[in-house]
Amino acid sequence: MNQPAELQCALHGTVAELPAFFERLEEWADGHGVPLPLASSFGLMLDELLTNVAMHGYAGNGGPVEVRVRFDAPLSLQAVLRDRGVAFDPTALAAPDVEASLEDRGVGGLGVHFVRKLADRFVYRRDGDVNEVTLSRTWPARQAQGEADGV
Repeated sequence: MNQPAELQCALHGTVAELPAFFERLEEWADGHGVPLPLASSFGLMLDELLTNVAMHGYAGNGGPVEVRVRFDAPLSLQAVLRDRGVAFDPTALAAPDVEASLEDRGVGGLGVHFVRKLADRFVYRRDGDVNEVTLSRTWPARQAQGEADGV
């Protein structure tokens, strides 16, 4: 049985640092055999959540963010994000009306909706003055097998 691979990063909660973080995440995922579709979709979810922390949790001024990513081979990724920004439970956001016209839709919420749709698990908790979001995604075995077969 394979041991889980883990990546831990301490970020400064700014949008400017995200490209370097995602480059590191991509190298880590590639080095541990994370299927590309799983790594890509998981990266999109993390991008949304980390951008929200930087822009809204820290109002663009930065602050500490801990990111722990775990890969349980062959098909499961999990991340725990911790920050000390403004308390915010993204799992409690009302789902946007994606059927409404653009003029009738409220601003925001689509990114979190996207995360909610992609994640197998999306949990928030407030631990003292820390926001903690846990998310996971498992790549369906039949899709992974089809990709391995060149389908």
